[in-house]
Amino acid sequence: MQFKVPQNVQIEDRILPFMTLRQFVIVGVGGGFTYLIYLMLEQQSSQVWMPPVFALGLLTVAVAFLKIRGIPFVSFILLLFERYLNETKRVWVKSAGDVFPQSSAFDKKQSNATKTAKKTKSKASIDEVEKLSKILDS
Repeated sequence: MQFKVPQNVQIEDRILPFMTLRQFVIVGVGGGFTYLIYLMLEQQSSQVWMPPVFALGLLTVAVAFLKIRGIPFVSFILLLFERYLNETKRVWVKSAGDVFPQSSAFDKKQSNATKTAKKTKSKASIDEVEKLSKILDS
């Protein structure tokens, strides 16, 4: 029995030709808050209610639709905060890793054993190469 395996599972489904469900929810919630602010401040002049309504509406549209270098706006802002809060300068220092005293003695013994094994192996390989070259020459 064969099953169809979904392709492109990372791409969100569109409920409208230009909007995904996530974008639709963000615009709906942000639009609702924008409308509530307008209703609370509509009795004042337009100089009072227009800046917060415009700012929240612009922020809502940015969160829903804006991508900077392929990264969603919210993720981009969080990455900026992370960059400014953490150190960004990295310096490489030779042999600056943690050294464990228990393993260092074992490593020395093991490295000496591997050095002697390499010497005998290299002598054996040279002898084998000489034998093969004599066989091929004759």
